[in-house]
Amino acid sequence: MTRDPFLEGFALRDIDADGVRIRAAVGGSGPPLLLLHGHPQTHATWHAVAPQ
Repeated sequence: MTRDPFLEGFALRDIDADGVRIRAAVGGSGPPLLLLHGHPQTHATWHAVAPQ
């Protein structure tokens, strides 16, 4: 995993799902939470929310 430059304390991880690569930012200590962004935004949309 590599450090995420947009989300402090998170790491980027690639997941292969039947030949499709999905990139995830993984971090935190609470229960799992999935944050999705729309097109054309990126995961950086969640920079103010994810650390909470």
